[in-house]
Amino acid sequence: MTDPARTPLPDLVRRWQKGWGTARSLPEPLERDGALRVHFGFEHRHDEYVLTDADGDPDSIAAVARRVLASSRTDWVTSPTAAPDKTALLLREAGLEVDPGTETLMGADLDEHPLLDPPRPYRVTTGRARGVLRARVSTALGEEAASGAMGLADGDAVADAITTEPGHRRRGLGGALMSSLVGHARRAGAEHGLLVASAEGRHLYTSLGWTPLATVLIARAPAGK
Repeated sequence: MTDPARTPLPDLVRRWQKGWGTARSLPEPLERDGALRVHFGFEHRHDEYVLTDADGDPDSIAAVARRVLASSRTDWVTSPTAAPDKTALLLREAGLEVDPGTETLMGADLDEHPLLDPPRPYRVTTGRARGVLRARVSTALGEEAASGAMGLADGDAVADAITTEPGHRRRGLGGALMSSLVGHARRAGAEHGLLVASAEGRHLYTSLGWTPLATVLIARAPAGK
């Protein structure tokens, strides 16, 4: 599997989506109009269209926007892009509202990832089922302090839902959780890591050696359309 940093963004987006879909037990996406249509089925997130064009293709954005605006459901558009200003403008011109914050698609060579132990008295437990690694950091009394997952797909390990509970933050638990997931992913044959980081999470992943690969924009139909 090619290093994410050397992979064209459209292929990288497909790789990320495959592992992310595995982590969340999502059905296979349908690809049309330059986007992967991912079905969630939730009231607040029915379908999600993941755009694959790095530079913000106007035709793809317009086609997907028409489908989102015509839907009676709440659908999302997720756009990993190398041209965030241009892409945001095209999304707005197509009639969508773009979230004010951005996220970041990041990648890592798992062989170079640091392996960190949790501070005492915390402990990490990790299990695997159906191609998904799940880790949990708990206190000596069994209280959950942090949790997360990695979907394994074709040599990639895609981190998802990495969370540290508010009362346990700034204690190195995020790094210990990721270390446990990465260690198990490497033993399962994964070579590269991918994830989409929030603005808050990016600092953690950068400190662990993850590299930014693209900006991720989220858009939806205007409220009350």
